[in-house]
Amino acid sequence: MMMSEQLNEISPNDIMYILENTWEKSKGEWLIATKSERQETLQFIENRLKSTQTDGFSKLWKTPDKEPIAILGAYLVDDKRYETFLICSRHMEAHAMKLSFDMRKILKELSFKYKGCTLGQYAVAGNTDQVSWFRFMGLAYKPEGNIGTTQYFEYVSKV
Repeated sequence: MMMSEQLNEISPNDIMYILENTWEKSKGEWLIATKSERQETLQFIENRLKSTQTDGFSKLWKTPDKEPIAILGAYLVDDKRYETFLICSRHMEAHAMKLSFDMRKILKELSFKYKGCTLGQYAVAGNTDQVSWFRFMGLAYKPEGNIGTTQYFEYVSKV
């Protein structure tokens, strides 16, 4: 099944802006402490975004001043099984509620379009805010998918 939808162009400058102005809650999930780590993470995200172009989804949110808020991506990892990533800038603090509702709406819309697919996301163990947010989004904890200290959550198309 081909799931490919890119809602807007995401440039290396957009990614680097987020990496240099990362939201506090995203900092523990990405290598961004040094210039070389940010460069490595830029390459990683660009590669993931390339994966979304052939079979996946990506979206960039920006402020009214055109500064990046967040990048969401989903890419195929196995038959009807996708994984996702999200990285947010400091602007997420002011836009978290709106973006959360946008993301939940996107998940619901895509679940009708891509019946029988699952979408997975990993979380740092013990991050209760993140776990609550995943539940709000409709993801369920799947301990069989855990890797080390990261917990695995999954959204299953309801249709």
